[in-house]
Amino acid sequence: MKRNCDEVMEKYLMLDKGERVPIDITLHLITCNKCRKQIRMMKAAEKISKAPLSIPVAMNDFSIEAVMAKIDPNYSYSKNPISITKWIFGGVAMILFMLAFGLSNYCGASKAIVISFYTLFAGCVTAYCAMFVGTNMDFFVKLINTKRPLSKAV
Repeated sequence: MKRNCDEVMEKYLMLDKGERVPIDITLHLITCNKCRKQIRMMKAAEKISKAPLSIPVAMNDFSIEAVMAKIDPNYSYSKNPISITKWIFGGVAMILFMLAFGLSNYCGASKAIVISFYTLFAGCVTAYCAMFVGTNMDFFVKLINTKRPLSKAV
């Protein structure tokens, strides 16, 4: 009987998740309490392993930095070198320059020059926004995580 149980468990473990269990394995599981208990325990372990961790860890925790230092000795965590106020001043200055250019050259410049400068300004605004989002990605991720309702584990 032991050899049969080992063969049945081997066949059961070879099945894909959600795949229909063949009739010979089903019949064995109906009659063998030991194999049924093993499968129940495996399913319980899978359910527990899928559950989220119950201990929240802050991303600025020193333990995370210690783990990263052990993984990569060259790792060094550095905060964003450009402050938000500098980003804001840069954006306001860019808008003021665009406004000054638009008001000063509105009547006197040819349309080709105006279009080329506004295209250049559009590229600058796009690059500015991309760099702002790229360098402040952790801020946006935290903002998204705080606005999204948390799902309960079932």
